[in-house]
Amino acid sequence: MRTLLILASIFLEIHLHFTGSQAEHQRSLSSGNEVVSSKESEDKNEDVIEGPVREVLAHSGSTANLPCKITDPGAGTITWVKHKGRRLLTVGTSVHSIDNRLLVMHSSTDWSLQIRAVTLQDAGIYECQITSHPVQRNFVHLKITEAYSIIPGAPDLHVKQGSSLRLECQLMAAAESPLYVFWYRQGHMINYDEEPGVNVELTKGGSILMVNKTKPSHGGNYTCAPSNAKPAYVMVHVIEEEEKPAAMHGGDRRNLSPAILASNFLVSLLAAASWRIPSFTSLYPT
Repeated sequence: MRTLLILASIFLEIHLHFTGSQAEHQRSLSSGNEVVSSKESEDKNEDVIEGPVREVLAHSGSTANLPCKITDPGAGTITWVKHKGRRLLTVGTSVHSIDNRLLVMHSSTDWSLQIRAVTLQDAGIYECQITSHPVQRNFVHLKITEAYSIIPGAPDLHVKQGSSLRLECQLMAAAESPLYVFWYRQGHMINYDEEPGVNVELTKGGSILMVNKTKPSHGGNYTCAPSNAKPAYVMVHVIEEEEKPAAMHGGDRRNLSPAILASNFLVSLLAAASWRIPSFTSLYPT
């Protein structure tokens, strides 16, 4: 009898152990299923770009225009959203953002989003939604570049006195032409000085500074500063006209070359000898 009780207790312990292990296994499986389902839900909630993406390039400080073409003017309300963070920017013509650089430029077929004075932080994917059935979605990828300027010949440029000087300010990585380009010499703006012989011309890709006849006063550090790009610098050195040799205008003989000194000595020697030799008329008088 005692043996049967011992066997029964052992069997009961084994059964309880097996049942507990099975329950723990089921809990672990259910916990793993919850993690997977949560991850799946996150993947489902992640916004996916569906359709073509149009690229717009703008340089820092300029104005970017993001197009939103529509086929049906009465299709529904147009909204602009920045894809990162799903930040609502505009609804219709109203701006739903504290950023005062935003503006909706709309017509019958286009509801463009304008961003003034763009920065590197404005780069990213923008979405234009039209609340039609089904919803229309247009995507624009805004890329921002850093525009800068160069002056060919920099950092040092040598020009002979009296010759012409031409400095060209060229914009690099710029998406639009500058509104203005200011030129400075030694920190002083020279665009509006009306200095004789100095002319400044604005071009599509920068500016050109011309000096007809350079003087020593035209030398110095020149800076071109476009309205929409980083400035550029060049140091202009005006080489003054060489002075005439001392033998031409009378000067210190120590500056003459050995060849000139020898030639002068020979001329003096011949002159002295001709003075000492008597003429034939004095030796044989008639």
